[in-house]
Amino acid sequence: MNVVILDGYTVNPGDLSWDPISNVTNTTIFDRTDDQDIVSRGKGAQVLVVNKVKILARHMDALPNLQAICLLATGFDNVDIQAAKERGVKVFNAVGYGSESVAQHTLAMMLAFTNRVEAHHKSVQDGVWSSQDDFSYSLTTVKELKGKVLGIIGYGKIGQRVGALAAAFGMKVLALSRSGDKPGAEIVGKEDLFRRSHFISLHAPLNDDSREIVNKDTLTLMRPDGVIVNTGRGGLINEADLISAINNQTIGGALLDVVSIEPPAASNPLLYLKNVLITPHMAWRSLEARKSLIEIVAGNIMNHQKNIDENRVV
Repeated sequence: MNVVILDGYTVNPGDLSWDPISNVTNTTIFDRTDDQDIVSRGKGAQVLVVNKVKILARHMDALPNLQAICLLATGFDNVDIQAAKERGVKVFNAVGYGSESVAQHTLAMMLAFTNRVEAHHKSVQDGVWSSQDDFSYSLTTVKELKGKVLGIIGYGKIGQRVGALAAAFGMKVLALSRSGDKPGAEIVGKEDLFRRSHFISLHAPLNDDSREIVNKDTLTLMRPDGVIVNTGRGGLINEADLISAINNQTIGGALLDVVSIEPPAASNPLLYLKNVLITPHMAWRSLEARKSLIEIVAGNIMNHQKNIDENRVV
């Protein structure tokens, strides 16, 4: 079976092996692929493996040998799912590979915001501690996570793991869940969650129901010290409304691993706002998570060959 990986670099920049896929298929690997090269590189492939490359109807029409698209990701908003369904092209996503990695990063961002570890380390290097009259100081008032309320939007595998870690810190966990009661959280409505939460962590898939769920109306409901945490998709937030809320001190801050356009323009004002921490879409990128991702995609390719529907989207 001919497999073409169109954008493999972010998953494997050289510290892992593609062997789980290449040992069982005829595999061609590209670090990155522009739109105009998708068809020329994908010709002859029965399976395309993609991370963020967009596969649209016109690409499928130009690739008559294409049988399946396997995503190096859980989200599949970069594939025209309806077009795939109409053309009989199977689509598989990778579920569960990054739960620990994303949950760890989510809590790391919350701790970075509350404890300002890096800023304090820098101040020590700059000589601030050495010039103090006292044995102890802090640049800001440090507050504990214990007793605070964490609202989780999207209470699937990742959301539940974030909730479990937050509970270990003594936080109260609220969740917005379409599937009803789940362990570890109080299931509440959207307005209740926005009003009560000190931190709101976004883990919902990006779709018509969740797009810009953080907007002017929901931000207005929040506590003045409330903080938005987004390790999901940039499109879950209306960025103009978020910028306005932070500038007007309607909320306390934002911790973002994703933005609406990636990589962001250097002129994006979000990058420079006070009380905003931004990391470069790295929450999913632990070594262990990426290794698991490759193995899951290899399994999905085998599922396609054996006509097994596990992890199949359409």
